[in-house]
Amino acid sequence: MTLFDALGVWINESRASLIIGVVMLTLGTYLASSQDPPSTFFCSSQDRRLFIGFLQWTGLLLDAAIAVVAWRTLAWARTTKSRLRTLSVILLVSSLGAALAYWTSRLVFHASLAGYHFRGLDSLYFFDVVVDGLAFSAFLIATSLLATEGSPLSLVGTITFILGLPLAVQKTRLIGTWENVSPVVTYLALMCICFGFSSFIYASNMQSVAIVHRAFVVFLLVILTIAATIYTPIKALQIVDNHPLVKVIYNARIEADRWLRHATVSDSLPVAVQEYKERHNGREPPPKFDIWYDFAKNRRSEILDHFPQMENDLLPFWGIPPAKIREDTRRAAAEPDMAMLQIRGGKPQHNLPPGSPYKAVMDDLLDLVKGFAGHLPDMELTINLDERPRVLAPWDEVQRVTRTAYRKRVSKLLPRAAPNLGEMPEAQAAITDKLVAQKNFTSVRALREMTALTCPPGTKARAATHWDIRDFCTACAEPQSQGLYLANWPLSQDICHQSDLLRLHSFHMTSPELRPLQELVPVFSRAKTDSYSDILIPLRRISEPAEPTTETFDMKYKQLFWRGNVARLGSSHELVRGGHQERLVHALNNPTRSEKTRLLLPRKKNRWAFEELPTAELNTFLPIDVSFASYTACRSPNGGDCDAAANEFPKKPEVTEPLRNQYVMVVDTDNGPPREFLRTLRSNSVPFYASIFKEWYSERLRPWVDFVPIDLRLHALHGTLAYFTGIQDGKKNQDIRKLNGRELVMRGRPEDAEWIAEQGKRWAEKALRREDMEVYLFRLLLEWGRIVDDNRDESRFVLP
Repeated sequence: MTLFDALGVWINESRASLIIGVVMLTLGTYLASSQDPPSTFFCSSQDRRLFIGFLQWTGLLLDAAIAVVAWRTLAWARTTKSRLRTLSVILLVSSLGAALAYWTSRLVFHASLAGYHFRGLDSLYFFDVVVDGLAFSAFLIATSLLATEGSPLSLVGTITFILGLPLAVQKTRLIGTWENVSPVVTYLALMCICFGFSSFIYASNMQSVAIVHRAFVVFLLVILTIAATIYTPIKALQIVDNHPLVKVIYNARIEADRWLRHATVSDSLPVAVQEYKERHNGREPPPKFDIWYDFAKNRRSEILDHFPQMENDLLPFWGIPPAKIREDTRRAAAEPDMAMLQIRGGKPQHNLPPGSPYKAVMDDLLDLVKGFAGHLPDMELTINLDERPRVLAPWDEVQRVTRTAYRKRVSKLLPRAAPNLGEMPEAQAAITDKLVAQKNFTSVRALREMTALTCPPGTKARAATHWDIRDFCTACAEPQSQGLYLANWPLSQDICHQSDLLRLHSFHMTSPELRPLQELVPVFSRAKTDSYSDILIPLRRISEPAEPTTETFDMKYKQLFWRGNVARLGSSHELVRGGHQERLVHALNNPTRSEKTRLLLPRKKNRWAFEELPTAELNTFLPIDVSFASYTACRSPNGGDCDAAANEFPKKPEVTEPLRNQYVMVVDTDNGPPREFLRTLRSNSVPFYASIFKEWYSERLRPWVDFVPIDLRLHALHGTLAYFTGIQDGKKNQDIRKLNGRELVMRGRPEDAEWIAEQGKRWAEKALRREDMEVYLFRLLLEWGRIVDDNRDESRFVLP
């Protein structure tokens, strides 16, 4: 035998060659999958790492034992019929055993099942469940029968190769970007997969791979290896000539100018009427549109034609009969924390008693309406006084009435009832009875399922539950991002294509005190997410923050500042580790040694490349003052795991004037949008804004022009701050400090930050005044008055 003949015999017959192939294939797939950027979901020192690791390894060994035993059991059967019968018995016994263990645990721990009736679960949904179940069963049966023809190792090795190779190729393609800063590891992963699987198929005596001859598979892997050897060094040396945020900010300024020209086109009433018809599919303006136009002109409103948020909020109600809308208004007003605003004969009034804590809120709303109430028809509005939005209607229902709304003259066919406002009902007090509160309780899991039903079929949030909270969901962030940085702000607030936010934002991780309404009813709220169908309205809060100071940008401290106050009745393990406020404080204060941050850093001659840096080390080079002022979140009266983790969060005294800092972090609360955003916008400070909520003015804000948008995953926070502030010169107390093993100086661009701060302040003084609230509310109520009118198709404004 020649040397090559002996080598071929060894590869085909030696167990060592099989072990080498398995190890290389497994190692390559692991290296390819471990290159994903990590999520900011963190583990605490209180977490039982060793015990969790022990459970993971135990589970892996049990899975392997189950697979081997099942293979042996099926292999003993001689015919396909007997193997199917044996497999059916195994699956049936496993299902019954799992069900028995589940119900036993419920009885032992005295847990009660909460029953929920979800709207939106139609026959098509259950059909999909059945089809998916049949498909999974067919896959399980087919793989089980296939394994009996050979060995489980051949099947598992092939599946590992099919999953690992595309992942390694994708990581190779991303070399040089922020998603892959380790070209050597990626190249090693691809080589291990190619050589390992080549050795594996010969050592396992596999003649073909999915009907493709093994020789041809090896030939393709050799070609791929040569291509990767040439491609990897070229991409690894790739650097960019300028910082990407320069282009992002420049494009944002151009787009802001275009948006402003589009927002105010009309310079006369005839032009305004024509613009209205073009933007509303030929529909004429509502009655007294001329009065509103003069009203807006007299108050020097910057926005005269662009109201997409209002139009989207009201559009579904065009498909509901006016009589039903009026009936639903009264029904919704009977819910807790709801108030009614009634306009009768040009005079507004509300139904809150003098002792209500929300009376000042409704009184302020009356003051806004009084200036134009004489021009409004009689109507009733249900006002949501709670911080959380209330109407979580399924996507199917909203689309059904929206399609009806596009039909012309539909109201002629609808039953009519004479509008009779009558006396206003008394406002419902907050829930105090324990039995009623328990019935109204909505678990976090149920809330997520309700939220998923508001998304179109086929979207990420609707299709499946996001479970991988360890890794960064690149596919979720990519649609709204330009590289590392957030570019499309409105798209970033849509939950449907980024289901990972269901486990990274406290709003989706806390149980609401009031059960969401899963029916499309007219409720006017201060703020909402894209999942909710509330109608946005200008509404003040119980306590409005004072006006900001008049200090200029240069007079303020050069640092990113935030103080948080969290007071919850209960917090789960997941919420304490994954809540957006908790992740913010952890990432900027006490990250673990293993946590890394990917940052764009300068190289020679002002050229840039991405590097991976220890987060804890990077925090010392950036001007950051972020912490909780107070944090009280207990799972039980005895505290326990949640309290132990909460003690790790740094706490500093609350500063009376946080706006004395150049950069102010503005994030949502657990239940709604931040209270201090508008105040920050008016203060000559730069708001670093991270939010999923929209308010009446949200469509008027321009990212990278009025504020700095921050993705709630916080992966680009360090890089964005470093762009403005730079990285300090590496010297502190006469000692040279090195970042990533080298001295680094990165010049910041404070002039861009100052321009954003001044531009945001000027725009807030032009377009976010109290007069603008009146203009928005006047137009909203004119539109609503026509929607609740039985003659709404004939009700219109006609030029004289």
